Amino acid sequence: MKNQTNAKAKTSQQSNTNGIAVVDVQAIVNSSAQVKALRETQASKIEELNLWLQNAQNEVNTEQDKERQQALLQKYNAEFVLKKRDIALQYQQELKIVSDNITQTVASEAKKKGFSMVIAKNIVVFGGEDITEEIAKIVN
Repeated sequence: MKNQTNAKAKTSQQSNTNGIAVVDVQAIVNSSAQVKALRETQASKIEELNLWLQNAQNEVNTEQDKERQQALLQKYNAEFVLKKRDIALQYQQELKIVSDNITQTVASEAKKKGFSMVIAKNIVVFGGEDITEEIAKIVN
């Protein structure tokens, strides 16, 4: 009986050798603890930037000398652009790391299960074995 179960498992895995798996990448990303933490960090950084911007605006508005006010405005505008760009770049770099991790996990699990191809679920009309839940559990 045990040999039959092992044989079925091997046959099942072998039958996937040329099989196609499908995965809902967006569902995995949305459920990822890493992505949630990254989004929270991003929101916090944006909040800090907005607070900084408010303080800069207050300083510009309280300046009486028009030339000095204009100089402050230019200075803070330039700083704002740089800060905003740096926050966006850092977010993109960290998101790429998470995305690469998810991609590697999908590939690794698909290979373990004997699939020869994984396709995004949103483009498949019919067929393929959905491995989204399994990948989501591993990623988290």
